[in-house]
Amino acid sequence: MPLRNYDADAIILKAGEPATSLMFLIDGKVDIHLNNHLMARLNQGEIFGEGMFSDQGKRTADAIAVEPTAVLQFDLAGYEALLRQDSKLALKCKFIFEALYKNHSTANEIFFSKDKTKHLALVAHNEMKSSLVDFVQSNLKKINKFPLIATGTTGELLYKEAKIVLSKKVKSGPFGGDQAIGQMISTDNIKGIIFFRDPLSAHPHHADIEALGRLCDVYQIPLATNPATATAVLDYLAATENQESPQVNSLLEDYGRKQAQVVQDNRKPSQDP
Repeated sequence: MPLRNYDADAIILKAGEPATSLMFLIDGKVDIHLNNHLMARLNQGEIFGEGMFSDQGKRTADAIAVEPTAVLQFDLAGYEALLRQDSKLALKCKFIFEALYKNHSTANEIFFSKDKTKHLALVAHNEMKSSLVDFVQSNLKKINKFPLIATGTTGELLYKEAKIVLSKKVKSGPFGGDQAIGQMISTDNIKGIIFFRDPLSAHPHHADIEALGRLCDVYQIPLATNPATATAVLDYLAATENQESPQVNSLLEDYGRKQAQVVQDNRKPSQDP
């Protein structure tokens, strides 16, 4: 196997090229980029370019040297020579590298796949949990139309008392549950929130509750905070069950344009006074 040396930032393998060689990293570091995402940083002793043993026959990612790097190159000619010398060893290598390629491909698919599920979130403060259970029991038919997510103890209580099955469960609000639901709002995985809040008690995670409400305003997510508004929200969600979200916050577009301008301004070369 010939030894190849690369300078820092050199492209060792490029996506779309024929996959005709396997690389053994002898010295240095290599970054693997797929669709402009850094998927892995490889160190001495690791292998890349296993697409040589795939059915596709072409590179699916870029391999870029992070620093001066040396690799051993095992190409098709070398594999054919190995087949002639030791066919059992050659086939064993083939099976190993095929499995490695499949594992990496599966991990990449999971990384880039988008979960399009939109959940109805059910949340309640301690003093309001019984009210939420009663509300759910009275509206089971409508609520069961949606994938459901709940926080901590609320989810357990709903399962025991209302017999509903959750699609997903996150931690209690004070331990990050509100933030977890907020993150799902930003990835378009929340259809609506029924959050029965206790207005007469102080809450240690008030900042998280406030942030959750703000995200609902930003992304135009229906938020109900008591049984009366929950009825209205549930009726709205049931009526628009098969429709795409029609509400788009115009402020998002304005904000996006402003942020793009900030990036553009910072790219301009500075001028000496």
